[in-house]
Amino acid sequence: MTAVALTGAGPRLAGYRAEHRHLLTGPWLPGEGLAMPLAGWPALAPWHTVEAPEPGAARYGGPGVAVGRVAEVDGVHRRARVEIGVRPGAVEHVPALARLAVSHAFSVLHLHRVTAWVTPALDPPTSALAAAGFTPEVVIPQGIWFDGRPLDRAMWTVVDR
Repeated sequence: MTAVALTGAGPRLAGYRAEHRHLLTGPWLPGEGLAMPLAGWPALAPWHTVEAPEPGAARYGGPGVAVGRVAEVDGVHRRARVEIGVRPGAVEHVPALARLAVSHAFSVLHLHRVTAWVTPALDPPTSALAAAGFTPEVVIPQGIWFDGRPLDRAMWTVVDR
């Protein structure tokens, strides 16, 4: 498990601590590879909370900035899924967080393939995923239910070559 503190020099890894727990909650869709704060989030609606750290998963984030994790780590097939939840006002840190997630997955966890789910209708800055090496792989029509209607979901993938 890891946490990231964002400094003027960019993100850096640090061990996950109990005081980082507040970073695991935000106004984003669960499981999103690039979950941006959703505009119009109802004032009384609870924010999504990422589960507590689990064995084999990496977590990163910065005070008031973002949280993420490498989830569903499959050590046999060397693959996993990345989730990044961005706190309000921290969109400029998304490219660095996406690159850090990929770097950690490949160099520390020794994975070969990393995927990220994206909901295109929410207009996430997919250029940040592209800058980290992700490419769109498949679109799942009506793959998620949100705001009373089905939305398409896209899977983006990066492979360590």
